[in-house]
Amino acid sequence: MNFVHVGVAPPRSKSRYAAALFALLGALPIACVYDASDRCGPHQVFEDRRCVCEAQSAWTPTGCVPCAADEVPGATGCMCKPGYSKSQTDGVCEPTPTGLGAPCDVSTPCVDAEFDHCEVGMEGKGYCTNSGCSSSEDCSGGYACDAQATPSVCRRPPLGLGMSCSSDEDCAGTEATYCDAFKSHSCLVQGCSLTPNNCFSGWECCDLSAFGVPQPICVAQGGCST
Repeated sequence: MNFVHVGVAPPRSKSRYAAALFALLGALPIACVYDASDRCGPHQVFEDRRCVCEAQSAWTPTGCVPCAADEVPGATGCMCKPGYSKSQTDGVCEPTPTGLGAPCDVSTPCVDAEFDHCEVGMEGKGYCTNSGCSSSEDCSGGYACDAQATPSVCRRPPLGLGMSCSSDEDCAGTEATYCDAFKSHSCLVQGCSLTPNNCFSGWECCDLSAFGVPQPICVAQGGCST
């Protein structure tokens, strides 16, 4: 009598089946383990059935990031808290200067009671100073009174003026962009107006095109060669 084994694989077939099943399971990713106490990503909390950034963190395209001590969460990341602004050197939030020389513009007015005038500098950037002066004695911090302005204002010395240099590259990024590499080896203001003279107090605008200087420059009063 012949017996038929239904549904039972031969020994060799069983070993092949087991090997194939093991290979298939090994190729599958390991399933995530659900943890009710940690449903969200880094610096997130679970509120109102969704994950949100924790109190002192801000949302960014790469996820929630914690804000520094002088920062607060903003719409697109951390931002400086009121009264603070980021330093141009290291990007760290520091108390915003409010006195003489503090940066200012239409959205950031001068708040100091004494230096409440926003004067636009040569590069189009404003700084806080005082107005209504009658002489440079009414100014402080090396500022000089521009009595021709309306109203008269204490002007800041051009940034970079007198800085040591050997080429124009050394003066780049300042308000004194011309390097006098022949005599004083210092940065001077160029592009001034001859009439009226708009150089800083104690300086005069001088046309030195005959000596190969393409634009008029501000030189010390009485030092203009003709």
